[in-house]
This record gives sequence, C-alpha cells and structure tokens, in this order.
Amino acid sequence: MSLSDALRDAGHRVEFATFRGKALGSHVAERGYHHEEISVRTKIDPLAILRLRRTIRRRGYDLVHTHLSTSSVNGCLAARLARVPSVATVHGLSGKLSFLAADHLIAVSADVRRHLTAQGLHESKISIVHNGVALTKPPPDARAKARDALGLDPTARIIGTTARLTPLKGVDTAIQAVSRLAQDWPEIQYVVFGDGEQEQELRCLAASLQIEGSIVFAGYRTDLIHLLPALDVFVFPTLREAMGIAVIEAMIAGVPVVATRVGGIPEVVKKGTGLLVEPSDPVALSEAVAKILRDPGFQESLVEAATSHVRDHYSSYRMAQRTLAVYEALLARASA
Repeated sequence: MSLSDALRDAGHRVEFATFRGKALGSHVAERGYHHEEISVRTKIDPLAILRLRRTIRRRGYDLVHTHLSTSSVNGCLAARLARVPSVATVHGLSGKLSFLAADHLIAVSADVRRHLTAQGLHESKISIVHNGVALTKPPPDARAKARDALGLDPTARIIGTTARLTPLKGVDTAIQAVSRLAQDWPEIQYVVFGDGEQEQELRCLAASLQIEGSIVFAGYRTDLIHLLPALDVFVFPTLREAMGIAVIEAMIAGVPVVATRVGGIPEVVKKGTGLLVEPSDPVALSEAVAKILRDPGFQESLVEAATSHVRDHYSSYRMAQRTLAVYEALLARASA
C-alpha cells in the first residue's frame, strides 16, 4: 500500500486484482483504488490466469506488478498471455519456481537477491528495492497516548516486538530475555504485537518463568504507527528475515532497536542506528536492551541516527522512485 500510494501521488494509475474473499479487496476499495476480485483456488489456477489476462487487456495495463508467490505464478503467467511485461517482488527467502514467469524480479534486500542467485537466477534479472515507509514524525504526546491506548503504566520500562507468532520469529528468546531484565526492572513490560499458532506456547513459557504478568499479547493491530511510541526499546529477535520492515517502522516511530544479525537486517540496522545480537541468545539480547535502558543519552543518539537513516534510505518516496526505474527499464526493453 505504501508503494501504491506513492505511485498514485506521483500521477500514475494504479489498480488492483485481489484474491476473492480476502480483506485486501475491501481495504484498497476504501482507499479509492479500482480493484477486481479474482477467485484463485490453487497455486496455478488456469481459470484465474485467463480471467486475469482478460482484466489486463480490458483495463489497458502497461505493466503488471505482483507480490508473493501465488500472485506471481498466476499474475505473471496472465501477463505473458496478455503480452504485457511483468515484475514480481520477492519479499522473503523464497524458492525461485514461483517467480520464473516474471520478466524481472525485485528483491527487498541484498540477502534476498543472494538467495535467488544461489538458485541459479542471473543477477541481471534482479533489482534491489528496499521496502519503504511513510515518513511521519510522532507528535510530542505520542508516548503518553500510546501507553494509555494499551493500558500500560506511563512510568514503566516497556519493550516490544511486532511479529507473527511462529518459532522463526524468536519471541521465545525475547521472553527469556525479559525474565533476566525483570531482575533489575521488576516493573518491565514486554508487548507483543501480532498473532499466530505459537501464542499459547509462548504464554506457557512466560508462566514457567513466572513473568506472565510482564507479557502483554496485544494481538494483530492495524494502528501500529500510533502504538509503537509507547516503547522504550523495540526488540526483533527473529531467526530468519528477508529485510525486517517492522524494524524500519520502529525507527521512524522514534524507538531504539535491538535486532538479530540475520538475513537482510544488517542492511537496515547500520552501526550507530541500533544494536545487533546473535539469534537465540537471550543473554546477549537482555544485555543490549539493558545498555539502552541504562543510558538515556545513548538511547537518544540511536534514535537520532536511525531516524536520519530511514529518511535517507527507506522512505516510501524513495521506494517508489526506484520501483519506477525498474518499470521504465522493463517497458523500454519490451518496446524495443
């Protein structure tokens, strides 16, 4: 949506084909985009491909841009049948087969491109365009309002994570780190934004460590931009990550970051903009968080450097400009 909004603001016509019955259709309609719902029953759905081809021709699209694997399989095959160039964004460390029909690929990090080239794809077919966010500055009272909305103590130490609750996100490591931090800060709270199949397991872990009162499972939220300022530190303990847009969202919200040194995260968290630790290490994670909590001056320097870093490299405007450059090169080749 950040990309689409930025492209529309630049004067381009952006329209959607969405999976029938999914929330994205109503979401883009609310934001004023034309969209058509397509029933996609399988990974490769011939009927969906034919419907998409008709839509592409009827609406007169110059280019098709797909996201994630099922959309890319069906959407890029439909674009080929309609004789329209296509580009697919690879948001994760995915297998190449779902993206072979695309004329060009966008990788959201250098790590994603390395993962694709290791599977035999040529570098010339892959451009790197980092995900971007809207550059919003939190108002002076953002912290107080966010804590009030979450029912949190305005004077407590609050750390938090945004993630799907799956083993690969490492939230269990963060809970173990919180049990150590609670020895110095008994009032500490750990807010987990997100849901998933591991939630009950994580609740049991917190209970076994006798810190269940310190863990707040806030569930899936669509208003994160207003809630992240509640945090003193954002932790991202993932074991595998293509890029980590949640880290960028925390940075622009003015929250210092501690993340794991995996995947594309070191491309985002540069020296001086946050702290990196090894994955699955609750001791290192707790020590990094403690370093920030104990030193307000250090915390302020991290926030200042991170905010500047995001504004220079990870804005939605910059993402749109780089994506447009990919479009233009692809359209020029198609025209030739």
